[in-house]
Amino acid sequence: MAEDLSYFEDLSSVGITCPHEDCFVPDGVKVFYRVLKSNPVTSECFLPTPLKDDRPLPKGYDDCIGKSVSIYDDLDGMINGFFKLPSNKGKKKHIGILKLQAADGRLKQTFDHKNHHSWWRSQAFDITTVTIQEIEL
Repeated sequence: MAEDLSYFEDLSSVGITCPHEDCFVPDGVKVFYRVLKSNPVTSECFLPTPLKDDRPLPKGYDDCIGKSVSIYDDLDGMINGFFKLPSNKGKKKHIGILKLQAADGRLKQTFDHKNHHSWWRSQAFDITTVTIQEIEL
């Protein structure tokens, strides 16, 4: 895939084609979701999630995916996956609602969760386009 994007993360350091050749361009219509670290939203809300030493690597994980941001294309799917953890029960969370444009980066459906996508964020992504929804579980 020919690229003219400048990515937020340094993708040249991974030693493989990154984003992956089978990534796709967001269409500006499909909605994606991400649990936010703060409200108001900041750039830090859209950084790759570091792996925890006590958890196995997800199937298909590589260094390129390690430079991506986890997002979901289904709110219920994200809630069911993310909030199953007992530590998240009964807490309010802020959800970012994104309609990513072609200039915002590239995406790939990843892992065994059909609603999970890896997003390689571009420098052009504008955090002011994010809508925030508060939910309690």
